[in-house]
Amino acid sequence: MNGRRTDTVTMAKTALCVAVLCAASYFVIPIPMTPIVLSLHTVAVNVAGLLLRPREAAIAILLYIGMGVIGLPVFAAGTAGPDKLFGPSGGFYFGFLFAAVCISLLKGKKPSFLRHFLVTALVGLPVQHFFAVLFLCFYNGFHIPSAFLSASLPFLPGDILKCILAAGIALKINNY
Repeated sequence: MNGRRTDTVTMAKTALCVAVLCAASYFVIPIPMTPIVLSLHTVAVNVAGLLLRPREAAIAILLYIGMGVIGLPVFAAGTAGPDKLFGPSGGFYFGFLFAAVCISLLKGKKPSFLRHFLVTALVGLPVQHFFAVLFLCFYNGFHIPSAFLSASLPFLPGDILKCILAAGIALKINNY
């Protein structure tokens, strides 16, 4: 009986993380000089990694990506379609998957604001930004310096703040 409750809680937490990722897509701010928009995705991805086990974090991100690929308007600014995965911001979506799993693997057993912040800022962000830069280079023909200036540098200060927010949210939920 306890195993069923655990499975139900895990499924509910996973579904909640997918829903938060979808909702985060609608909070966007265009940034001049870059094809990428500022969104709350980083918060949602970090929280998913901090709340879920690696397998469930991967499932949550894959469900989110799958929803967008089949046409549900869940990507940034309510967009959808497979072309979004290979456009200027496509690298972030793949980075979300690897970042959430890495965060989940390294978050530790006991909830800790400092550890959560450090894992999201020093592991999750670099993973997300690596994929974003890589995709701009590979699919959009950017050189590494210009890809870094377009897909990473303008977002770093805000992303650090989002890591702080995600660490606080995860700590509250984990201690609930």
